[in-house]
Amino acid sequence: MATFQYGTTTINYQVVRSNRKTVGLEVSIEDGVKIRAPKRLSQAEIESIVEKKAEWILKKQNKLSDVKPAPNPKEFLSGEKLPYLGRRYRIKLQESDNVKQVKVKLYQGKFWLMISKSVAEADDRRELIREEVIQWYRSHADAKIKERVKKYQQQIGEEPNAIKVKKQKKRWGSCSSKRNLNFNWKLIMAPMSVIDYLVVHELAHLKYPNHSKEFWQLVEAVIPNYEEKQEWLRINGRRLDI
Repeated sequence: MATFQYGTTTINYQVVRSNRKTVGLEVSIEDGVKIRAPKRLSQAEIESIVEKKAEWILKKQNKLSDVKPAPNPKEFLSGEKLPYLGRRYRIKLQESDNVKQVKVKLYQGKFWLMISKSVAEADDRRELIREEVIQWYRSHADAKIKERVKKYQQQIGEEPNAIKVKKQKKRWGSCSSKRNLNFNWKLIMAPMSVIDYLVVHELAHLKYPNHSKEFWQLVEAVIPNYEEKQEWLRINGRRLDI
């Protein structure tokens, strides 16, 4: 980790060298300030870049300061809460002889997690429960997102070839050249208005495969306050996890 003193502020950054020809500068919560540089670039040249971009780096860091941190990993115990469609529901853990391993159910305002004795006593208990909870989320995300796509495709005037809900490390949604829409399963934890914005965003890409003025005009015509949804995701997106 290298440092650069900019006035009274110390900028910490890491350099990743490779055979690339250009310099890339990233600022993120996960990695902090990262500079991707060609192997031939000297440390003095890198420091010069940091100095020129210092104001931009500090602005990015300041904007990231209000982003809420990821939640602590769930142990799946009674009393913990799981998010679903913008609300948080308490877990009710129950050992049962009537389930093979794990059964997940949202009922009467609680997430019921019914587990077998073998799961309760397993060393990998947490992982076994988490896997079933994720499957529950993915199933509900698949149904809910397809329902919203069907609703909004009429307003957008475009129909996708396929809709897929899957694990995506950094993206909430994407639109492929084959007109397939992909969505992150974790979206089902967000409020419905945020899900609707992402659905409209990806549907709009079927008409405009870019972020042109026309693209945003189309999104705004359907979701007038779409910027509020973008900001909600920016601040709260990391909270959508278990």
